[in-house]
Amino acid sequence: MLCTLVSAQPSMTVNSTGNYKKPYWMAANILVDSTLSIYNMGQNALPLTQANTTQIGYFEANDTTFPVQSGIVMVAAQNANAVLQSAPWPNGNGNTFTDTELGSVITALGTTGSLYDMVSIEFSFIAQSDSIAFNYCFGSFEYLGFTCTVYNDVFGFFLEGPYIDGVSAPTNGSIVKNIATIPGTNVPIAVNTINGGLPTGNGSASYCLTANPNYVANSVFFNTSNGNITTLPGYTDKFTAKAEVECGGWYTIRLKLANVVDAQYTSAVFLEEKSLKGPELTIMDSTNVGNSFN
Repeated sequence: MLCTLVSAQPSMTVNSTGNYKKPYWMAANILVDSTLSIYNMGQNALPLTQANTTQIGYFEANDTTFPVQSGIVMVAAQNANAVLQSAPWPNGNGNTFTDTELGSVITALGTTGSLYDMVSIEFSFIAQSDSIAFNYCFGSFEYLGFTCTVYNDVFGFFLEGPYIDGVSAPTNGSIVKNIATIPGTNVPIAVNTINGGLPTGNGSASYCLTANPNYVANSVFFNTSNGNITTLPGYTDKFTAKAEVECGGWYTIRLKLANVVDAQYTSAVFLEEKSLKGPELTIMDSTNVGNSFN
């Protein structure tokens, strides 16, 4: 009797059609909760031009074990459904980019290399409280065999404004900070900073130690994928990107992702739906509180 082997299909679904390929629309309607208003403007308050791209899409995990259940997926590949693609593994278009902010992340990781297939989402907002936060996780096909190598794709959430985490900008100026970092540190999240705690393929531990001396201990934040949810071979836990800000201040955030060194073995960032919110008000029942009559 013949036995037929059936490969399990990933449970995740991804849609990059219609509004789901519009960067600002996705930010305003998927990432941001209705309690916070955002604007399609830069830090200079001038309108932004953000081209439609299939490098972003709306995803649903359809499995409660995945760190982020639904929201925006950004990929450094030709289409956001790359996170569902089996071998041959998805590649980007090979278009090169120059970006000083992502370049600063490469430098922080102790590597070098050109940027390929960059994707970005940008918007501004007026801070309605003294902090902002949203949730995300990172995954990559580079976990397959390129951990602790020069093939170290980068991403960053670059927040710009008058005051961030205790640092004030000069008069009429602004400061920028990458808030996509390992909790409690300034170490960017990447393949060489959070992984299974050892090199894969022809990797060398020295690359990971340079990027993050605590990469072995930080392996607790890493998940190996069996392909049932996404074909990405590894992804991180859910993290919260957060910062102290100045209430009433004008802020711009640029969410960026790119391949490094080559356009192969792409990476992805999953942004949790409705996780970027304005201040939440707590209403307490004051009936009979403080009313005392003799």
